[in-house]
Amino acid sequence: MKMILMSAALAGSVIWGASAAQLNESQPHSVSEKTPLFDEEHAYETIHELSEVIGPRETGTEKEKEAASYISKRLQDEELTVRTQPFHVKTYFSGSVMAGDHEYPIRSADKTAVEKEEKLEAGIFDGGYGLSLEVKEAKGKIAVIREGKISVAQKLKNAQDAGAKAVIIYNSKTKPLAIRPIKPKQITIPAAGMKKEDGEALLKEKQAVIQFKNYQNRTSQNIIGTRKAQHTKHPDILYVTAHYDTVKGAPGADDNASGTSAVLEMSKQSKDLPKNKEIRFILFGAEELWSAGSSYYVSTLTSDEIKHSRANFNADMIATDWKEASQLYITTPDGKKNASVNYAVHAAQKAQLEAPRLTQLGYSDHVSFYEAGIPSANWIWLSPDKQEPGSWYHTENDNITHISKERLKEAGELLLSAVKEANMK
Repeated sequence: MKMILMSAALAGSVIWGASAAQLNESQPHSVSEKTPLFDEEHAYETIHELSEVIGPRETGTEKEKEAASYISKRLQDEELTVRTQPFHVKTYFSGSVMAGDHEYPIRSADKTAVEKEEKLEAGIFDGGYGLSLEVKEAKGKIAVIREGKISVAQKLKNAQDAGAKAVIIYNSKTKPLAIRPIKPKQITIPAAGMKKEDGEALLKEKQAVIQFKNYQNRTSQNIIGTRKAQHTKHPDILYVTAHYDTVKGAPGADDNASGTSAVLEMSKQSKDLPKNKEIRFILFGAEELWSAGSSYYVSTLTSDEIKHSRANFNADMIATDWKEASQLYITTPDGKKNASVNYAVHAAQKAQLEAPRLTQLGYSDHVSFYEAGIPSANWIWLSPDKQEPGSWYHTENDNITHISKERLKEAGELLLSAVKEANMK
């Protein structure tokens, strides 16, 4: 999952939901409905296959393709209609900023900083809005500048004239994706965009390391397994999704073989569910490249498909054994309830399961559906104090030894219950 790790100072900020509230405010129903069967042992075996046998699955690599073939076969075994949707990542420039113990994703302005995957380190300088007077002392530093007041080109020119080492421009408002600065040809200073919350957090740091990355000419693929509805020509559609790719070098057991395993387990149950709605089980490639796979998939939906789309349930990092990540969250890009969230609430009440907490999170594949107007939510275990996923996130230590079967089962049962609820409505 592409996300940030927050500092303690930002633990109460809006991105992670200062107003996060227990969704199940009422008492469970007195008459309990049977919880759908979720086989965490089999899901654990899937995580082992993806993270330990196949291993790191970076976008465009043979290992990602191997994982896609494995997933396709699994969906075919459930007698779903399965198709592979390839897509080309022609030119994708990204990267990250490391400051203290935290990693913040960035969107590179253009190829000048990433052709050789440039890496630079410098002190942080608060450049305000990038006015010439505000950046005049930025020499040799990373100028962190807020969007607005003057053009991006003028901000970059002012920082370059002042001798800044690099520029990061962050959004002036909370948005699902970071700004991508446009650089005039005469500007040579490395530049990138960042989300509002990330930029504000970065300004609290003293030193940072920027790593620009070049993802040119890579091909990935989405794997789509469809359980058709019956007795209707234009059925309502549910999307049950996760991503299966990883960052370079990470086995990706929790991020996100765990979510992939949950989707595959739920696909096994689809044959036993009433065929009231069409259910699409989708495993996305290239999520770690700003959700490129899901973004491409959603862009191919027809207006009629979007009209009949009822909810997206996305699973990303649902099985960590990190002790502090004791809270199961359901996240939306705007932090507000929607149909997907409501299905989860009702399902938890009926099955007498503990409801997750709602908070705002604008990273992962649910954002692509949100931007198309489709109700969507992501499921993830985080620490309730700092809302962080664990120290092995995006590292070689994200392996099978850090998977909790208990948390996998809890998240899987609630996800399956929510999908069952949505299918019945």
